[in-house]
This record gives sequence, C-alpha cells and structure tokens, in this order.
Amino acid sequence: MITTPDNAVEKALSIIESFREGNGRLSLQEITERTNLNKATIIRHIASLEKYGYVLRVNKGEYALGPTFLEFGNLYQNSFQLSDHALPIMRNLVKETDNSAGLYIRDGDMRVCLHKVGSQAALVSSLQEGDRRPILPGGSGKVMLAFSDNPKEYEAWGDIRKSHYIVNIGDRHPEFSSLAAPIFKRNQKLAAVLSLSGPTSRFTESHIEENLPRLLNAAGNLTKQIGGNSQPFTLSATA
Repeated sequence: MITTPDNAVEKALSIIESFREGNGRLSLQEITERTNLNKATIIRHIASLEKYGYVLRVNKGEYALGPTFLEFGNLYQNSFQLSDHALPIMRNLVKETDNSAGLYIRDGDMRVCLHKVGSQAALVSSLQEGDRRPILPGGSGKVMLAFSDNPKEYEAWGDIRKSHYIVNIGDRHPEFSSLAAPIFKRNQKLAAVLSLSGPTSRFTESHIEENLPRLLNAAGNLTKQIGGNSQPFTLSATA
C-alpha cells in the first residue's frame, strides 16, 4: 500500500523516487499514481526541482530526471576513498576465514599492495602495504589481466572473467596460496583486487569451498558500495 509522504522534503524525494522503476520519462498521472500525491502538490514541487536541475520537462506533460544527479555522481566518485569502505570488509573477512586479506591496485605493469590485514594463523607474506610487484606471477595479477580493457591481455584469462575469481595454489611461492576476486567501480571498470592468502597446506578443497563464498560476498559488498554491479558475485557464489 502506497503511503502519502508527510512533509515537503519527503514529498519532493518521493517524486524523485518515482523514477526508480526504470522509466526514463513519466507523465504527471504516472507520478501521481506512484507517489499518492495530488497533481497540484506534484506540480508545485516539480517547479522547485526543475529550478535546481533535479527534474526536466521533456515533453508536454512528461518529466525526466535532470543533470544535477550526474553532477553529484561525479562528485561522489571524485571524493570516494576506497580505503574507507575496504578496510572494515577486509577485517571482517580475516575474522571469518582466519586468512590474511590484501587489496591490490594496478599501476601499469605492476600491482601495488594498497592494504593488508594479517591473520596470526596464516602465513605472513613478505608483501607489505605500498610494495610494488610485477603483475605476474600471482593470483591478484591474473585477475587484473582478466578484467583489463585490453583484449590482448584478457583473452588468456577467460575462465576468470566468467567465474569472477581465481584459486591460486603455489604460483608465486610453493608454500603460499590465495583466492582472489575483482572489485568493480561504476560501469564495471576494475577498481582493485581483493585476496585471501595463507599457507598452501591450509588450502584444501574443503577450506576453499568454505571460504570462497565469503570472499565473493566481500567482493560483491565492496563493489556495490563503490557503484559497481554486485550481481556477478552472487551468481558465482551459488554456482
């Protein structure tokens, strides 16, 4: 049952929210049906929303969201700090899995350790925050290549592009293994790679089956928080 907003701010926001169902343009009657507001109230609030660019009149009796939302989207992207969202998720992941967690970004042909949260039970990697390493070998680097914009880089990693994760057993060092998954920002552009790592001896089939969904859930949550689409991680976790 649709409830009528109580105050002026809620009424204005309800008009904006009425566009959420995917319709690019709405008539006055459609807005009325979705907000439970009368037409006179809607017209009054739309006049203010138009003034500040939140709503545009596109045809006689039809409205669309205005360019101000794009401006705010860009402001959010510019002011966003990946660390603010990543570190709490990484700490929780370490607590759940008892493995170490790392967050890596790409810089040309190098991968950079942006953040690392260690676990006392896991083998400690020599890689520290701020360290730079070649993209290969390593699970995080393979994920970076898999979601590169360059077809020549990602064509060899189609399995990672499909599954959205890699199980990397002893590739960089025989005693050190990891799970890694991409983090996407808006437009599904690669923002970073999240990994779980520890002694190869711990990475049994049951250990991987238990902790891979946790990694994918964390990657999906972080992706959603920075504007990416988290659905691929849900599908991979249930596959």
